[in-house]
Amino acid sequence: MATKSPGSGRRYMSRIQVNQGTVTFKVKDATYYVKQNFAPSIQVFKAEVPARKRRGIPETFFSNGPVERIVSLLGANRCNVVNVRLASDMDLTEKERDLLTEAVGPNFYFSRSATDYKPKDLPLNDPEIALGYQVILDTIVRNWDDGDRNMAWVEGIPVWYDFGASLDPRCQNVFRFIMKLEEARNLGRVSAIVTYFMDYTRRRSQILKRAIATFSAVPKLEIRTILNVSKVEIPAFFGEYVANNIKQISEDIDIIRGAFLRELVAGRQGYL
Repeated sequence: MATKSPGSGRRYMSRIQVNQGTVTFKVKDATYYVKQNFAPSIQVFKAEVPARKRRGIPETFFSNGPVERIVSLLGANRCNVVNVRLASDMDLTEKERDLLTEAVGPNFYFSRSATDYKPKDLPLNDPEIALGYQVILDTIVRNWDDGDRNMAWVEGIPVWYDFGASLDPRCQNVFRFIMKLEEARNLGRVSAIVTYFMDYTRRRSQILKRAIATFSAVPKLEIRTILNVSKVEIPAFFGEYVANNIKQISEDIDIIRGAFLRELVAGRQGYL
């Protein structure tokens, strides 16, 4: 009969911390937030999910591990985004799975703490450049919830986390996405995209051009690999979503910039 070394159970349990409903998991020097993994919006999958199985599936994309992982991997080494990992990536013990199931729910995933990162870990150390590249990534994946509430500062450099609002089929149309940006701003959740264009300069224009070139060069093979690693449901839908938005990113940025141009110009005229 196998025996457990003294204190080994305490060691495993010590990797999991629960504080006022927030669950974290320690891996060496990294801290991950453990988030409940909900199924993607039923609006996407009505044709694929039988009616008898639709009950209990929330009308939301928030807190979906595969969706967040797609965004994290697409932005990796291009933007200052946190790493998102699935439960299958974490080498959990049976005891840890049981504890996390009790604390979070039967399905969960891991999002690394933004404050774990050091400037040397980040691809972009200039805050304005980092913001510009994030604008391109978030426009591609239609992430409207990328403002101050989902951003941390590491020695003056922004790092983004929580990509659950991304890849919503209702926002793939760029004009509907702009409406969502406006709706969120009116509710006090100002997107980094709005912030960027409301203080638009020639330098910011040049940053966007470089960022567009970077994401336009993403090969389809990488997108397929990201989808496979993320284990997202209906990968063909999400692959087409990302690939099409990358293809038209320059045009979408022009449309979004134009949507805020009138307000920007009106605001500046007030100081003339």
